[in-house]
Amino acid sequence: MSFDILSGKLLFSSCAAAKPPRKKVIKVLATGASPSTPSRSRSSNSSSLRPRRIRTVPSSPTKQAPQPAVRSTSGTVKRRGRRSKVEEEQGVGGGEKGGECVPSTEEASISVGTLYQNGDPLGRKELGRCGVEWLRQGMGSMASKLAAAELEGDLAGAALALEWGSAEGRLGFVIQAQPYLSAIPMPQGLEALCLKACTHYPTLFDHFQRELRDVLLGYQNQGLISDWRDTQSWRILKEMANSSQHRAAVRRTSPRPKAIHSSIGISLKKVRLMQARIEEFVRHMSDLLQIERDVELEFTQEELNATPILDDDSEPPKPVEYLVSHGQAQQEQCDTICNLNVISSSTGLGGLHLVLFRVEGGHKLPPTTLSPGDMVCVRTCNSRGEGATSCKQGFVYNFGEDGCSITVALESRHGDATFSRLFGKSVRIDRIQGLADALTYERNLEALLLLQRNGLHKDNVSIGIVATLFGDSKDVVKMAKNNLTDWDESSGPDLSLPERHAYDASQLRALKLGLNKKRPVLIIQGPPGTGKTVLLTELIVRAVKQGERVLVTAPSNAAVDNMVESLSSSGLNIVRVGNPVRLSPSVASKSLGEVVNGRLRQFRKELERKRTDLRKDLRQCIEDDSLAAGIRQLLKQLGRDLENKEKETIREVLSNAQIVLSTNTGAADPLIRRTGCFDLVIIDEAGQATEPACWIPILQGKRCIVAGDHCQLAPVILSRKALDGGLGKSLLERASSLHDDLLTTILSTKALDGGLGKSLLERASSLHDDLLTTRLTVQYRMHDSIAMWASKEMYNELLKSSCSVASHLLADSPVVKATWITRCPLLLLDTRMPYGSLNIGCKEHLDPAGTGSFYNEGEADIVTQQVLNLVHCGVSPTAIVVQSPYIAQVQLLREKLEKYPELSAVEVSTIDSFQGREADAVIISMVRSNPLGAVGFLGDSRRINVAITRARKHVTVVCDTSTICHSTFLARLLRHIRRYGQVKHVAPGSLDGVSGLGFSQPTLPSIS
Repeated sequence: MSFDILSGKLLFSSCAAAKPPRKKVIKVLATGASPSTPSRSRSSNSSSLRPRRIRTVPSSPTKQAPQPAVRSTSGTVKRRGRRSKVEEEQGVGGGEKGGECVPSTEEASISVGTLYQNGDPLGRKELGRCGVEWLRQGMGSMASKLAAAELEGDLAGAALALEWGSAEGRLGFVIQAQPYLSAIPMPQGLEALCLKACTHYPTLFDHFQRELRDVLLGYQNQGLISDWRDTQSWRILKEMANSSQHRAAVRRTSPRPKAIHSSIGISLKKVRLMQARIEEFVRHMSDLLQIERDVELEFTQEELNATPILDDDSEPPKPVEYLVSHGQAQQEQCDTICNLNVISSSTGLGGLHLVLFRVEGGHKLPPTTLSPGDMVCVRTCNSRGEGATSCKQGFVYNFGEDGCSITVALESRHGDATFSRLFGKSVRIDRIQGLADALTYERNLEALLLLQRNGLHKDNVSIGIVATLFGDSKDVVKMAKNNLTDWDESSGPDLSLPERHAYDASQLRALKLGLNKKRPVLIIQGPPGTGKTVLLTELIVRAVKQGERVLVTAPSNAAVDNMVESLSSSGLNIVRVGNPVRLSPSVASKSLGEVVNGRLRQFRKELERKRTDLRKDLRQCIEDDSLAAGIRQLLKQLGRDLENKEKETIREVLSNAQIVLSTNTGAADPLIRRTGCFDLVIIDEAGQATEPACWIPILQGKRCIVAGDHCQLAPVILSRKALDGGLGKSLLERASSLHDDLLTTILSTKALDGGLGKSLLERASSLHDDLLTTRLTVQYRMHDSIAMWASKEMYNELLKSSCSVASHLLADSPVVKATWITRCPLLLLDTRMPYGSLNIGCKEHLDPAGTGSFYNEGEADIVTQQVLNLVHCGVSPTAIVVQSPYIAQVQLLREKLEKYPELSAVEVSTIDSFQGREADAVIISMVRSNPLGAVGFLGDSRRINVAITRARKHVTVVCDTSTICHSTFLARLLRHIRRYGQVKHVAPGSLDGVSGLGFSQPTLPSIS
């Protein structure tokens, strides 16, 4: 800013703008500056002239200068007066010594490195009272100088030479302020803080503006000026403050961190490092979630576009009666129902937005594979069935008993007019496999944002968990030294288990660690068959008995329902929260909906009676408008009463529940969050959940127990980029690799084939002394020959077999015949003949439906014969499970087994869908058979680990060994079966299983 003496104008321009004509500018001579201080002369040709004398107002008003009135109607001046009076009585900064501010002990302890300099002015919190007072006095002297110059009509002499709105001007303002600040003695002990603050432009400008206002207000109260806002000096300041360059200088450059409490016993510097790790983690995971979301949407759109519609070159559109007839094959294939009309909309329990659809013309619904709980998309369509590009997501709630209607629970937000958008239009419903779930994405993202914003905040109940998972080993030790956490195994409660329970040493250790209330995190790795579910059930029951309120979650509804069944006999108050149509019928009595409906049954009955009476009265007085309006209001009030009663009952049920169970994403339901925090959060099958989903329940508990096995199936990730970035890495894996000087991470180097990452394995040799993790080491499911392979390949030979199951076989059952098959725990049926040729019909084929899946007709026939062999030997069909990694093969196997009524109870499923369950006999069809040796995702060690370890007594593997052995991991499986089991070369139709035919071992390729 420069002052034009000739025209009396103030010129504001940036440094990049054209320079104005050179004008005579006057610089303020700093109060207290020596005569030798360089200053700009009034005349450009007289550099040796003395600076012009200007009568100034000193920092302490004298008789020669107008003084601001002490008594003022201005609130600001009064505040200053009160502040001065208090400081006179108490002393600034804890005491006065000869008129000098003496900092208190707390102020003297402020570190220069902790000053957070950005666009915000530094205040009393950062500088202390003495530092702020020092700045106030210095900038007050500068403000008095400018105001006094204007009062004398000599503002030109007080104008600054540089343009304040530019970068040079801001620097010039800081330089001009230095003499005024130097004239004020710095508080003793705060010199470093003052030197840092005196160069901070936002702080200096903030104090200068405040002091100039107070000085001008004082002049106005003395009657020296009429309105302080109309003074030229104040207008100069406001024009400067409104300049874009000034706003850019004082704009906040980064968010000010929230105040973080010190109860975790860690220095603020270390806490900031933790916060930085959290922010980096949240940023990285948010990016990966967005990538995965985009891929899901692309996949969903491809599926929507693939739904069949009538071609433009086809016959004219068929009537509605044809589109909804039972013979419409297109609708059966694509799970699509067209030409539906919206009938009504209602709100279900928990705020579900239920929309009722009915077929046009009163026709019956077409045959469809849609069932309650299926994810669907709802979109408008024309008479040809062509759907719009945008759709609403929801799930099938139920079907009408008349066969003409279907109710869909749609995703809706507050104020979403779903009903009005669909009303009066023709609608189609499509079931899409892998439909992109917007709600899951939003809840995962919300959990990450909550972690970033509140993870280390003093009010966060889960701060101990966050500090443990994002701090280093020294932080964990520091919290333990401060008695905030306890990692000592001897600190847990004493266990006196009933004699009817028999727990091994590893289970007892897990129980003791899990019941320690001062342990914020416990990782329980439970390999297959080690009794993890039984252990968690006992742990939950004991936690409730010691006064804790427990939240139990899992990534899938099936896993949650499994925990509900395990806890049902405990006699505790448990509530299962989730979509009613997705719950297992066996746990429906424990669901929130059933419990609330049971409590409201009598209330609803009485409410319906009142409604019936009011409707009768309404029919009788329909001609009396005023009376009818009153009755209608009463009917509306009854509806509101029911809604309020439902909310109250839900809140009461959840608040009184000792154990609440839901999926990981379901834990974000407002119904659960409103009930307050939990003492303990338990996440089961955590190896199948993404880490963002796990943070949803974790942030609601004071401590957490994460149980699962990261050597089994990982989370399903569609995007390869997101998978490589770490989105598929579960919290169980990440937590197992934390505190690398205190904690052992991965048990087996063979897990590298599962994609865990080599860096974890390289650190394994240097890790020691388990801290967060405990492992169950005794399995109670499999024959020892089966468990031995899993222990060696996946668990570093730490998994041992209980003597009760180590040698059990199918033939041990009194109803099963003792044949070579039932006496064999491991059996390999090789479709490749000993001399190398492949049996006819045993070659893989790509699914013609375009799913990308594979099927093998010959293997399907061999599997069917093997199932018949086992059943003829006396094995119950319910004890047999057939698995295949490919959905096309699963469908083919189901079709073949359906031809035999006695095999209807045999379950056929993919490997992924059968995780967490078990059966006496498991038959696995590998499918792949090609000259290239391509095995696809069969090489995933975790998937094969799941497939093999589902069996209790017998495993049959059907495959082409010449193809399968190209994977070194699978080749080791074949070698293990050859050593501890039996091998037979078979062709379709060659097995009878009863005659005890001999078998010859094939020559397997040598593996170096």
